[in-house]
Amino acid sequence: MNYGRTGSILVPLAVCVLLAGWIVLSVADAPTVGFSILVFAVANLIVYTDALDFALRLYMRRRHTLAAGGGYRRRSSGLSINLSAILPPDARRVVQAPSFAIIASIFNLEDRLQDFMEAFEHYKHRVWLISDGSTDHTVLRLRQAGWRCFDDGVNRRKPGALRRLLARLPEQIDIVMVIDPDIRIRGLNEGSTIDLDQFVSDFQQSGAAAACPRIMIEPDGFLARFQAFEYALAFRIGRESLADYSVTSGVSFYRRSALARALDEHSLSVYAEDFENALILLSHGERIYYDGRLVVSTEGPGSLQRWFSQRTGWYHGLIKVYTERFSEVLRISRRSPFAAYNYLFYLGGLALAIHLVKIVSAALLVLSFLGGLDTLLLDDFVPQGTLGNPEYFAAAIGSYLALGVIALFTCVPKAERAYAAPIVPLYLCYAIAHIVPMTVGYGNFFALRLFRRRIYQDHYESPADASVAAQKVGLIE
Repeated sequence: MNYGRTGSILVPLAVCVLLAGWIVLSVADAPTVGFSILVFAVANLIVYTDALDFALRLYMRRRHTLAAGGGYRRRSSGLSINLSAILPPDARRVVQAPSFAIIASIFNLEDRLQDFMEAFEHYKHRVWLISDGSTDHTVLRLRQAGWRCFDDGVNRRKPGALRRLLARLPEQIDIVMVIDPDIRIRGLNEGSTIDLDQFVSDFQQSGAAAACPRIMIEPDGFLARFQAFEYALAFRIGRESLADYSVTSGVSFYRRSALARALDEHSLSVYAEDFENALILLSHGERIYYDGRLVVSTEGPGSLQRWFSQRTGWYHGLIKVYTERFSEVLRISRRSPFAAYNYLFYLGGLALAIHLVKIVSAALLVLSFLGGLDTLLLDDFVPQGTLGNPEYFAAAIGSYLALGVIALFTCVPKAERAYAAPIVPLYLCYAIAHIVPMTVGYGNFFALRLFRRRIYQDHYESPADASVAAQKVGLIE
C-alpha cells in the first residue's frame, strides 16, 4: 500500500525536527530552577502508565498466541487466541453461502450512497439494511438499485434498529457482520491475509459469540496519521492481548443468537453501544476474540471539531456503560487475572478513577513546555519555578518517543509504518490533547445527571434524543 506523496511526509518530519531542536535548546539554555521529584513523577504519569500497560499487553499478546505445538511465535499472527488449536487445518470447512449476512443501520446516507454501493457491490447479495428514520431519498435510491432495505419510518437509534432488523432476517442466517456504512472490506492484496468467507468459516466453527477484525484509518491528512497509529495500537496490541474476552467494535461478527440476546438486554443507547454488547455477552460466559487477519478501513473524523465530538461521545459512553454495567464488569473480571486487569484496573482505574490526576499531569507538562518556550524565545515572560521546569516536558517527550518507536516496529504493519512514522515524535502531544475531550465526555455524564444538560453537544444524539434518554432514566419529570 502506498500512503501518499513525499511532500505529505516531509511536512510532519520537519515539525518533528524543529520540536527536537527546541527541546535540546530549551533545556540547555534553561536557568537553574527548582526540580521536584514529586512534580516530575506526576508530570510523567501519562508516560509511565502507557509504558507499563504497553509492556504488559505485549507480553500477554505473546502468551495468548502460543503455537499449537508450544513455544512463542516470532511474529503476531493477528489472532488473540490460538485458533489453529481449535480448528486444525485438515478439519476446516467452507461456510455455505446463505449462512451469514452483512447488516447495517443507515440514516440519511444520500450524500455518501454511491460510495457505499461501490464498496459493497461484491457483497450485495449478503447485505441487509434498515433505515433508522431516514428523511432523505436514501431508501428510495437503494431500492431502485436493487438493495434490500427495510423502512418502518421510525428512528430507533442503531441498537434498536439492528434488533428490529435481526427479527426480519431469514431463519437460516446464523452469522451476521455488523458494519457502519462508511467502512470498506479490504481484500487479500489490500492488507487482509484471509478473505471474508474464510473469516466467517473460522468464526462459525470456533463457537465464539463474536469476533472483531482489525480496523484501520484511511490515509487522509495530518490528523489521520495520529489516528492510524492510535488504531494500530488499539487493535494490534489492545484487543490482540485480550484472548477470548475482547471487546467488539463498530464492525464485528456475531453469532446471531448472541447478538439477539445482547440487544434484548441492551439499554439501546448509541453511546458505547459495542462496549455494552461485549459486557453483556462476556458476563454470560460467552467468548469474543480478535482476528486481525481480516482488515476493514474507515475514514477518520477529518477535522478537529469532528474528532473532538467523536472522542467526547466515546468517553461519555465509557463512563455511562461502565457505571451502569459494573456488576457485569465484576463478573467478567473473575474470568482471569488479565481480564481483571483490563476491565477493573485499566478501564476502571487508569481510564476513569485517576482521570483528575491525569489532568494535573497534562497541566504540568503544558506548563513545562511553556517554561521551555519562554527560556528559548520570550525572555522570562512566563514565571520560572519548580512547576515550569522545562526538564519535565523534555523527559516526557523523550520517553514517549522511545515508547512510540518500539510500538511502531512491534504493532504497526510494515506496509503502514511509513505513513505513521512522522507523527511518532509528536504522539505525546496527541495524548495530552486527548485529555480535553475525555474530560468533556465525563463532564457530560455528570452534568446530565446533576443539571439535566450537557457541557458540550456531541453529534451522537440530538438535543431531542438526549431529552428522551433522560426521561427514560427518570431524570426529567
